[in-house]
Amino acid sequence: MVTPGRSGGPGVADLTVGQPAVDALPLEEMAEAARAALPGNPRALLYTQTEGAPELIDVVRAKLRHYEGLDLDRDQIAITSGSSQALDIVLRTFTDLDGPLALDDVSYGAIPARRLTSCVDHIPFDDDGPQPDAVARHARALDRPFVFYTMPTFQNPMGLTVGMARRRELLEVCRAEGVPILEDDAYYELRYDGERVPSLLELDGGSGLVVRTGTFSKILGAGIRLGWMASAAPLIDRVLRLKPDGGTSPFASAIAARFMQDHMETQIARVRAFYRDKRDLTTRALDRHLRGRATWRTPEGGFFVWITFDPSWDVAAMVRECAARGVRVRSGADFRVDQDPRHSVRLAFSHAEPQAIEQGVAVLGEVVAEQ
Repeated sequence: MVTPGRSGGPGVADLTVGQPAVDALPLEEMAEAARAALPGNPRALLYTQTEGAPELIDVVRAKLRHYEGLDLDRDQIAITSGSSQALDIVLRTFTDLDGPLALDDVSYGAIPARRLTSCVDHIPFDDDGPQPDAVARHARALDRPFVFYTMPTFQNPMGLTVGMARRRELLEVCRAEGVPILEDDAYYELRYDGERVPSLLELDGGSGLVVRTGTFSKILGAGIRLGWMASAAPLIDRVLRLKPDGGTSPFASAIAARFMQDHMETQIARVRAFYRDKRDLTTRALDRHLRGRATWRTPEGGFFVWITFDPSWDVAAMVRECAARGVRVRSGADFRVDQDPRHSVRLAFSHAEPQAIEQGVAVLGEVVAEQ
């Protein structure tokens, strides 16, 4: 996306926005779904139950069954206003104001966590993901319960996917230490390469140790404001006590349910191919402009590439200089409660147009070359 600068300066290549591209939005199909779902359906304009519209719950069940072989009952799923509401109410269920919370080493979760508590421990990562021993040490050092918020698949911002062995190790440690897990799975459907890895919820087998959240924002559009959470039925019932509405938008739910019933496989295949191309365009641009000056890994899915620089470089100054030249990137500091930048920046390739990606990476390369 290239837009005029706020102060009338140079155009901006905005590589910060982790939302769908305009060209990936299924506008015509959504209009058709609305025409099919709304006439004769007064329930779409009335309150629904707190857990959400039954037809959209059944869509989530069908999607999990089709893509993951995971069979859940209706009372194990609730619909929320985007995954952000799900994350918020799960965090508030397990974390008192200024109570302890554990996050991935760098994590999107730092953003909602700042609104709730300053008592946050970032769990160190190695090449395989969160270190189980660090989770255990954190648990043993506290005299209060806490929740571990993690994103094991296409992690935001790092793009890393945690393998099967490490997932099992994390579950074993959290089970032994009594640590519930909040599994943020916003990008699970957007796999471009590699083999599917079962979610922590699936591996746990339904004990209630894991609450998994997901969203329709990445495959339909962020404006639909529909997400979901899944766990053992008693835990879903407990979390729903903090859900302050008369049921998440029955209107949007009716349209999204009809769309997914008619187009689920086609749309998911379409957005996978679309964003795979954008990811590859981004990594080719990085090869041209930053090879030898920074390191990154090609994510198997999701919307982001995480770029790490020499520890002696001033990441905040680099981000400011990029902005002065019309390119916006996010510092790693945004993903730490303590604002440690981790010598890194996150590039979001999903929403930006191809030309903006190329221009933005070129400018970043220029700034890095001047360090």
